[in-house]
Amino acid sequence: MLPIDGDIFDCIQRGNIDQCAHFIQHDRSILKEKGWGGFTPLHFAALQGNRSIVNLLLSNGADPNLTCDAGMTAFHLACRHGNVYVMHQIMQHGADLRMVDHQGKTALHHGVSGGNIVAMQYLWETGMFRWCDGDMYNVTPLHLAADAGNTEVVRYLLRNKRCMVETVDEDGLTAVHVASERGCIEMCWTLLQRSGFRILHLKTYSGHTPLDLCRQGRTFRHLQLAKLLTRYMKEPPFSKPDESPILYYWTLFFPCLIGGVILIIAAMLGGYGGITCAVLFPWLARSIFSQFHRMTTYQRLANPVYLGTMIAGLFHSLVCFYYKILPPSLWGDSVLGHVSLVQFSMVLAMFWKILTQDPGELGPGDADPRYSSIADLLEKKQNPQRFCIYCELFQPDHTKHCKLCDVCVRDYDHHCLFLNRCVGRGNHRLFIIFILSMAAAHLLFVAAAIYHLYVVVVSLEDQSLVRAVAAQFWVVTLTIMNALTILWEAWLLTEQFDAIAMGTTTYFKPTCETRQRSLGHRWTTVLTFLLEGRRRLDYGQTEDNSSIDI
Repeated sequence: MLPIDGDIFDCIQRGNIDQCAHFIQHDRSILKEKGWGGFTPLHFAALQGNRSIVNLLLSNGADPNLTCDAGMTAFHLACRHGNVYVMHQIMQHGADLRMVDHQGKTALHHGVSGGNIVAMQYLWETGMFRWCDGDMYNVTPLHLAADAGNTEVVRYLLRNKRCMVETVDEDGLTAVHVASERGCIEMCWTLLQRSGFRILHLKTYSGHTPLDLCRQGRTFRHLQLAKLLTRYMKEPPFSKPDESPILYYWTLFFPCLIGGVILIIAAMLGGYGGITCAVLFPWLARSIFSQFHRMTTYQRLANPVYLGTMIAGLFHSLVCFYYKILPPSLWGDSVLGHVSLVQFSMVLAMFWKILTQDPGELGPGDADPRYSSIADLLEKKQNPQRFCIYCELFQPDHTKHCKLCDVCVRDYDHHCLFLNRCVGRGNHRLFIIFILSMAAAHLLFVAAAIYHLYVVVVSLEDQSLVRAVAAQFWVVTLTIMNALTILWEAWLLTEQFDAIAMGTTTYFKPTCETRQRSLGHRWTTVLTFLLEGRRRLDYGQTEDNSSIDI
């Protein structure tokens, strides 16, 4: 006999399924025993999200419709926890989806409070709920999402007009009032984009506008939101907030402009130009590479500073090459001039092509036809995350949603920050060729720059070596940057070729079987991909690859 420590609720808390089974075998009436808050063992297991214990309790006759002191069933708690597996188990064992708690909240209300959009979609697919339903206080799912500060859930509820922003609760509060009271700038921006500025003039039954509620807060975010709402209340009621492109384009051209300013300052300082570049360019690099993937504004646009860094590198390298390293008098007379013109033209053409080519975006008609609901995924033992909560479609194999691009991409490889684009089935081969051409261009620049510096050093007369090299600070700085870029490109190409040789992408993990392919077969696969754009190997079974939320 197993040593028993505590009661069944302690066993559920610890996740000890063997001791739970012992309790049930000893006395089945324990399934109806209520503990703190009127919770039954099934309530506790559903709240913990423990699928094994939930299945044990249900298979032994636990009643899924027993309520706790607040009137919530185990199904309500499972919805709040957001575990669709547990929700599906409880529903299959006779859960009454029409039951509400003592506040009149349905399972959908609890799902919204939990913030799991897959669980919300699962509930909606049952056909038992409406998005506009309110509880006994007329609080709708949109009110709950705004109160929880969950912007992603708010966007989901506003999509396809599931919820109306103008809906009020028993106090006359709209979701904008709730978000303003919490000081959520990004959420207010999202709601105003749907409703327009007219909702800012709506008053609660106590006579408060969203601005009045916002001013009651004393935090920094309340002060920032109050300034924004004050400006918006002066706008025409039926207009909507626009996304200002000024900050976006300033960020895009920031590396190019500041890099140019540093070079101009260095030129003005003469012999001290090298020291200036040695101090200011590391500062510029630190200010660029310490930025987030999204701009730190309520618009939450993808940060273009890395794309701007790529543009700045191309621009300054080309100007330095044709103005300093290869003077205009030699453009048409030297082999280097002709070769560099062809090479750099190819780089610029492919750069434009990859910025405009479809990476393999998934449209509504490209969804996986094997699945039509979340329940289908659960029945076929598939990961419910295959349902994209942003595009609202079922992803085929080897597809991932990119939050920065806001699209699902087939054969997803990665999101390239320096292109501000995803790399997938549609542009993966072009991306590899572009990196190869960039590496060749950088090698050409570094070789020409080193020869240029060699000629300068050889032609020295009375000047010191240090002063002569310092006078060439422009060439030296860009030579170092291009050399470092070559090292990065070599690493990137190594990773890419290794993934392609296995018949996969860098995001999806390959199987052990593909890792055992011979070296000749791997290179054949790489060459086939570069020449024909297809992989010789089929995808093997892949492991779930967790992604970072941006």
